[in-house]
Amino acid sequence: MSASIPDQMPDAWGAIAPGYEKVFEKLSSQFAEAALALLKLRPGERVIDVAAGTGAFSLAAARAGAAVLATDFAPAMVARLRQRVVAERLSGISAEVMDGQALDVPDGSFDASVSILGLIFFPDICRGMTELRRVLRPGGRAAIVCWGDPANFQLMTLMMRAVQQTVPDFQPPAAVPVWARLCGPASLKDQLQQAGFRQVEITTVTRSLRVDSPEAFWTDFASSVPPLADLFRRLGPDRTAAVGRTVVELLAASAGDGVPTLSAEACIGIGRT
Repeated sequence: MSASIPDQMPDAWGAIAPGYEKVFEKLSSQFAEAALALLKLRPGERVIDVAAGTGAFSLAAARAGAAVLATDFAPAMVARLRQRVVAERLSGISAEVMDGQALDVPDGSFDASVSILGLIFFPDICRGMTELRRVLRPGGRAAIVCWGDPANFQLMTLMMRAVQQTVPDFQPPAAVPVWARLCGPASLKDQLQQAGFRQVEITTVTRSLRVDSPEAFWTDFASSVPPLADLFRRLGPDRTAAVGRTVVELLAASAGDGVPTLSAEACIGIGRT
């Protein structure tokens, strides 16, 4: 996989593996658990997790007794996942560096294929979707997770509000963000069907991210976001820091007497071969 923007560069994702695990996995793991429940994996079934990141789905599936191959194009992500496998003393799980658009595995070799908020970053989403189908045996199933309505992704809407409030004359990039090219149930269903999946079912779920400390959240968030790297570069360090202070203020103000939370809507598509 090759590209020139941070969202699609292995080194960019590898560099933020610790931060991603600390911040985003608290949210993405909830969607991974929902996908795992919908897949109804049986002990011993073979599953490949594509663009596995730090391994939220892979680890959960291995704990449930599945035989898991976790793949990611970022070597540092794979290295971190391997550390977690050792730390948990899990068996039946391995992790390998692979391009999700050209998986180095035979046709029809898995019972299930999965991508949790990973396929959405591929330069060629259609090719990645086709690969997820190619590796499945007849009767196998896939689970793909993408974001739902971007307006219901409060983390991103909070960021945009903070930018507009702090730097009102700033013009954000006009292009659709990489992560938003595949959003919503209709788009996900269409992509699955175009890839040849049958009996496609889409489930929309909403989960939330608890922010115990807005200040700590911003510090961790700012160092774990390839999708916002271009925005931060355009803003520059001083204006980015000012936006961060506004994010902290907005989070604190939204909490009232409680702990601030950010909700997000995702779509889980299940398809069969």
